[in-house]
Amino acid sequence: MRKFLMWLFETKEEPFDITLFSFWHILYFLIIVGTTFALAYYLNKHEDKKTTVLRLLVYALAIVYVADFFIQPLMRSDLTMNIDKLPFHICTVLCPVVAFAEFNSKISKFREPIAFLAVVAPLMYLVYPGTAIGEESPFCYEIIQTFVYHGLLFSWGINSIATGTVKPDIKNWYKSLIGICLIALWATVGNYTYNGADNPHHYDWFFLTGTTFPFVPTRLMPFVVIACVFGMVMIIYGIYYWVCHLMKKHAQNATDSPEREEKETANV
Repeated sequence: MRKFLMWLFETKEEPFDITLFSFWHILYFLIIVGTTFALAYYLNKHEDKKTTVLRLLVYALAIVYVADFFIQPLMRSDLTMNIDKLPFHICTVLCPVVAFAEFNSKISKFREPIAFLAVVAPLMYLVYPGTAIGEESPFCYEIIQTFVYHGLLFSWGINSIATGTVKPDIKNWYKSLIGICLIALWATVGNYTYNGADNPHHYDWFFLTGTTFPFVPTRLMPFVVIACVFGMVMIIYGIYYWVCHLMKKHAQNATDSPEREEKETANV
């Protein structure tokens, strides 16, 4: 049984690798984005099911994340775990945060910034899945799990906004900024706790230490990360208001058309 599970979950490099912007990377991206917006369309047609579906997404997110810690030792012959998967990255820490936002009435008051970060963080990963590209096969558990996890997180964020469960207000922009800073502070705790001279592996949670992007000065890295993520949040706000404007304009045109036809008929 153990040998079978290790064969099933081991990290494979055959028959081919997944590389940045390769066919398999783009395919995963399109499947996740397409499924997310198809679900948003469905939920807007069946509003009575939105709460159930959103909660199912959170259940699935938690299961995929927690189960990974039990499966990771089976991925390698030495039965080691990937410490980098601890909840110090913005995407991994959002798993428990999203669960609290969905099921806890007190935390749900902060659902807007949480939903925005649940869109921005996985979207940035899906565009540049740094930990998924390289020599790994697109069909092995390690790759599938990370795309499924980020896909579920992205879907919850998008559908929380698309179904009206979260009603964005640009006046709340500062809440997202505070949330990003808190995550940066939490990631700093992880970086200082698990990194040391006696540790052969250096962890770079939330990319704050500068090792992931060495072309940016280390001292500036926390500010660059916070600015980039917050900039993406503001872009999502802009897209949201732009879509609302288009929908309002379309609805107005649909209302004006019958009135215009009646006037033309009366004139004839």
